[in-house]
Amino acid sequence: MAIKINNLKITGIRGAKGTLELPLNGKSILIYGDNGTGKSSISDAIEWFYTNKIKHLATPEIDTSDAIRNATITEEENSEVCIAFSDSSFDSRKTLALKSGKLLSKNSNVGEAFKSYLNDSESENLISRYQYIRNFVDSTKGEKLKYLSDIIGFEEVTKTKGVLLKSFNSANTALKSQNFETLINNEKQKLITTLEASISTKKNLFDTINEKIKKLNTGIEVNSLEDINKLIIHLSKGVNANQQFELKFLEDSNSALTILQKETGFLEEEYLKYYSEFEIIANDVEAIKQTFFQDLLNAGAKILSNKYLKLKEENCPLCLQSKKSEELLSEIKIRLNEIEESSKKKVKFGNAQKNIKEISIERIRRIDVLLSNTEILKESNEGIKSGLISIKSKIQKLIDSTDVKVTSGEKLPISETIKLIEKDFEFLKNINTRILAIKELQKGETITVLYSKITTARDAFLNIQKFISQKTVLEKQKKSFELIYNEFEKKQKEGLNNFINTFSVKINEYYQFMNPDEPFQDIEIITKGEEDELDGLTIKYKYNQKWEINPLKHFSESHLNCLGLSFFLASVDAFNKVNKFLILDDVISSFDSNHRRRFADLLFDKFSSYQIILLTHEKEWFTNIVSPKANNKGWLTNQIKWTAEKGTHLKEQPKELKESILYRLSEGDIENIGNPMRIYLEKLLKEIAFNLEAKLSFKYNDINEHRMSKELIMAIRSEIKKSTELKLKSSLFDRIESSALFGNTLSHDNPINASSGDISSFWADIIELEKTFNCEESKCTRPKVALLNYNKVTNKISCGCGVIMYEWKK
Repeated sequence: MAIKINNLKITGIRGAKGTLELPLNGKSILIYGDNGTGKSSISDAIEWFYTNKIKHLATPEIDTSDAIRNATITEEENSEVCIAFSDSSFDSRKTLALKSGKLLSKNSNVGEAFKSYLNDSESENLISRYQYIRNFVDSTKGEKLKYLSDIIGFEEVTKTKGVLLKSFNSANTALKSQNFETLINNEKQKLITTLEASISTKKNLFDTINEKIKKLNTGIEVNSLEDINKLIIHLSKGVNANQQFELKFLEDSNSALTILQKETGFLEEEYLKYYSEFEIIANDVEAIKQTFFQDLLNAGAKILSNKYLKLKEENCPLCLQSKKSEELLSEIKIRLNEIEESSKKKVKFGNAQKNIKEISIERIRRIDVLLSNTEILKESNEGIKSGLISIKSKIQKLIDSTDVKVTSGEKLPISETIKLIEKDFEFLKNINTRILAIKELQKGETITVLYSKITTARDAFLNIQKFISQKTVLEKQKKSFELIYNEFEKKQKEGLNNFINTFSVKINEYYQFMNPDEPFQDIEIITKGEEDELDGLTIKYKYNQKWEINPLKHFSESHLNCLGLSFFLASVDAFNKVNKFLILDDVISSFDSNHRRRFADLLFDKFSSYQIILLTHEKEWFTNIVSPKANNKGWLTNQIKWTAEKGTHLKEQPKELKESILYRLSEGDIENIGNPMRIYLEKLLKEIAFNLEAKLSFKYNDINEHRMSKELIMAIRSEIKKSTELKLKSSLFDRIESSALFGNTLSHDNPINASSGDISSFWADIIELEKTFNCEESKCTRPKVALLNYNKVTNKISCGCGVIMYEWKK
């Protein structure tokens, strides 16, 4: 698709109190308006139509719906944006109406195709405003990556990659916190101790148990785990249940504490890692504190980049200290880059903090299992309970240390004061003594001993299988996530590199077009990150034949704006697949004169296939640079005005004037009709003089626009001497000049005693003049008679279709 706007009509929107209509028919338009006349109402209306918001009004203090609505219209009046497109199936009227005290918006087009069109348009660059043209240039490398990824559809890749990284870290943390190797080795040791054999398979386990029970004649042969359960039930009939409960509790406690004792070095190591990362952050706490100002600094950069929000005084808007805006903005961007680096330290610190916390929580969970056993309530187990609570208290200190704010100035406890030591496990000796005592009592009771050993062996074997299974699953997850993540990283970087290489060529092309023969060359966007990693984008360029990074270092404000605009236009060229129009709202305000001229050339040379709505308040640029080019290229031109009565509105155009004059003549309303007739005649004479390339003396700036009709007629008379046919029209010019309505009195709105006959005659001469140089054929695409249509073979000038033709001697 190549969607263009055929007609734009806004009513009650922003500055437009009444209806402001642009009948474009797919053509580009240049619009001039002084600051404060409300020309941005056009770009605001289009942005709201597509996105339901206006970016530069998107603050917590401003309700966009209330802000989009003209403040002077009544509650009964609706605000509307009506757009007719080159594809009429997308035509729609978006209305903002007050219903039950609430502002509600509604589109007249509710078709699925239109909804799909709006959705597709959201990813395209349609509007550029002065305050946003440097957004990409000024952003950090991470923000650049996100911004570009979002535009080109890599946001889903980035999200998926983030999920994969999170999953990988989660699996890795789980592996570390569980410490499966120690758990498995402990259970293997139980098997060796109880069965006096190395057990590695179910068959080993079954054979060993069958050998142990051979003399008991139980009638049970163990060939499965279910058989072991049957055997244990059979043996339990001849054992002391209370004694077995006590033994089981003591053995479980011994096992858990033995494992924890072996893990004291592991816990200390993880805590020291956390302690080290904490110290790194604490020693550079000012840099870390700066990360909390990221939102504030971004808001400051936005304010300083917004010409409408800049203060007249050269000072900081926050602290009011004297400082130039450009210097302050540059410093903010440097600080934002430093914050991005500090954020990486925070991530590393966060990982270490998470590890020690989760590892400690898992150890407390294991202790809580023992403390929840009813055996712990017995008086004989008071020492075990006290010892477990003491160890839990120490581990809790590790968890508590993760709650210390790094910016508080508070220090973490040193490892020596909170680590688990040998003394913390002294009560384990008592547990072992009691286990041996019970087993000593059971020595003569073969069935009891076997019951205890087989039960312990079964539990140990099942635990080994469980731990191996959990470990295998987590390792597979970790490996899979790591492989996929690395491949995603690699492919994303490759894909992004392929795209930005082409994209950079366009950015550099447009920048060099506006900045020929300057020291900044070969501008590129490049990926940042070691090997296949990707953590951001930055801008590289050659300055005096030497590669440099970050244009803020050398570029002036005008050069930075050129670069930002080059990025926007390259984005339009690369990403806009649906719409073939764009709105440029006051984008050259901080350009120097040379860059302004080159920017105009860029638009007309490189973007001639696009429909452009170009808004500006720069009078000289509008008058002397863009208007002549726009007229030559068939653009429409107009001016925005503002009055308290009408609000923002377009300057009345000749076509509208003509209709107004004809209506007034038909109604007999001739009072003060002379002035609109003069305005219409002046516009007509300017067009004729321009198309015949009539020679006029050079005048500066606005004086050139305000040529008097007499001067224009003299220049046209001089040119039409080259045509025998047009020389016959001299009497027509004579009649116009001799009319009582032609003089200065008319120009100054002075009342004159002109009869209705004089007025009708004067108007008839104007219409005859218009018909002499304008074709009325509906199919004529270039209706104005002009030297542009000169035929060297026939030596004639004509309109585009050739219906009106005059011989012409060059």
